[in-house]
Amino acid sequence: MSDYLLSRAPRVTTLFLAVIAVLIVAAPLASHDFWLIPHAFQLAPGEELVVSGQTSSDFPTTLSAVTPDRIASAVLLGADFDERISDLGVAETSLRLRHRPERSGQAVVAVTVHPRSIPESPESFRRYLTLEGAPEALERYEREGILPTDSITRSYAKYAKSLVQVGEAGPAAYDVEAGHPLEFVPLTDPSVAGEDNELRFRMLLFGEPLPHARGHASVAESMTSESAYHHAEFESDAEGVFAIDAEAVGIWNVRALYILPAPEDSGADWDVHWATYVWSNGGAGMR
Repeated sequence: MSDYLLSRAPRVTTLFLAVIAVLIVAAPLASHDFWLIPHAFQLAPGEELVVSGQTSSDFPTTLSAVTPDRIASAVLLGADFDERISDLGVAETSLRLRHRPERSGQAVVAVTVHPRSIPESPESFRRYLTLEGAPEALERYEREGILPTDSITRSYAKYAKSLVQVGEAGPAAYDVEAGHPLEFVPLTDPSVAGEDNELRFRMLLFGEPLPHARGHASVAESMTSESAYHHAEFESDAEGVFAIDAEAVGIWNVRALYILPAPEDSGADWDVHWATYVWSNGGAGMR
């Protein structure tokens, strides 16, 4: 080793260890939204439906694939049918779902990802709430005096829905409930915006309207877009209802997370529920 490198070694080692320490501390904080993006939002009966499960913080991109063993449930829900999706795999950094729907009409692809648990410090939990865009949860639990002062276990699970059209006709199913612990239920058909381009949704927590919950909406030109645009924030009212302006054409999503104390004897101290809903209102988002 040269004299120069020998003289630099202690400092380089110190910097290296410092970087590793930061990464170790930050690693448990990293979480991402999970979206279901069909390769075609309209298809013929019997045609293969291909859906990519995207995991990142930047719609509609993906950084890593949720593996099939982490999928608790994958179904196609119509107005009068419920079909299990069993063809699951991985394509590069995406989960890949394949299915051949036979019935005409709207249908909702609904997926539940098994929960995972992470031990962390109170400081780490507070940073998590801030980094994941849930400052209102941090403020609420600080007011209530229930934020942890000792190490905790945080459990998180993800739920995703996406709307497709099979055939040219058939019953609507945009408002089908999947029974996810946290989910979005459109009150108006998101694939057909009204004259004022306003779409209304209800947020449900364990099947009940979730009031005063915050989330985000955005739209991308296509599933291969590098990022979304037209970002907007929303907050549900006392009945769990919120509205967004969906004038922009493309692939839309709404997303939210909700954090609450875990049930007793669950093995966790706090539960984090993530939910997304994806649809296309035409143009580049439709095939």
